[in-house]
Amino acid sequence: MTPVDPEKTLEPGNIEQRLERYVPDLHKIANISIEIPFNLDSSNIGPSEWSILYNLIRGRMDSYDGFIIIHGTDTLVYTASALSYLILDLQKPIILTGSQKPLSALRTDARVNLVNATELSTYDIPEVTVCFANKLYRGNRTIKDSIESFDSFDSPNYPALVSIGLNVSIREHYIAKQKENLDLKAVFSSGIQMLKIFPGLDPYPFYKIIDHSVRAIVLEGLGAGNLPVLDNKWIDFISDLRNRGVLVFMLSQSPHGSVDLRLYASGRQAEEAGVISLRDMTVEAALVNRVAPPSQRSMLWKPEA
Repeated sequence: MTPVDPEKTLEPGNIEQRLERYVPDLHKIANISIEIPFNLDSSNIGPSEWSILYNLIRGRMDSYDGFIIIHGTDTLVYTASALSYLILDLQKPIILTGSQKPLSALRTDARVNLVNATELSTYDIPEVTVCFANKLYRGNRTIKDSIESFDSFDSPNYPALVSIGLNVSIREHYIAKQKENLDLKAVFSSGIQMLKIFPGLDPYPFYKIIDHSVRAIVLEGLGAGNLPVLDNKWIDFISDLRNRGVLVFMLSQSPHGSVDLRLYASGRQAEEAGVISLRDMTVEAALVNRVAPPSQRSMLWKPEA
């Protein structure tokens, strides 16, 4: 996807001309080939497009030293998370970037993001990452936290892998060296729902929307993973879901920090009812962490890594 003239049908030659016009230095950094698998507003990008990107990159893995995906910002971290779970034996950088303003705009951030992403694609950083506002973040640890700032992404619970100023500062010890020889299939399930818990919310109406197709529920709890327990409605709701075979996970509404279900009584009751802590995962990473079968799921995300 490209931030340039999204209302027009784009072709590789067209993009090359625009890059040459607005970012002529890119070709001084690397030899660039351009492909357009789809051209969509990022709010329309989902599992089908993740599969397309996965298969495209897999098929060209031996032909290039690195990959850059130009992506709309709204769902960029969902795509980054999905790809990070699919390509576990990655030995080359896959960098997602985009911009808050179009490439042709006078005060665009697209140029510096493209230059940074292109340069970093030549480094030995074998991860799926997000490059924005002079930082490189691990893809499945990143969130979009602003709709009006150029510095619109953050990694609240994991340090930036790279900071870019006068020099490129790489934090080598934070970069994963992935060696697993796994070839996952890009098959996604839509059987997941998310509920944000707030004071006074009654779980009863949600019984009506949970049918046999729902395989997992992610609860966005309060603080360290708490929820109202005085009337037992939520505990009964969780117990009913678990009895149906539905997995129930807990995230925190606070972006910084980690879920600890044993810290307070309400969290302990939730854990006893069958809730599984997702610790410090982002919402986006949690919602796409359904791409692998249970036997492989433990390999996909390690909070301490």
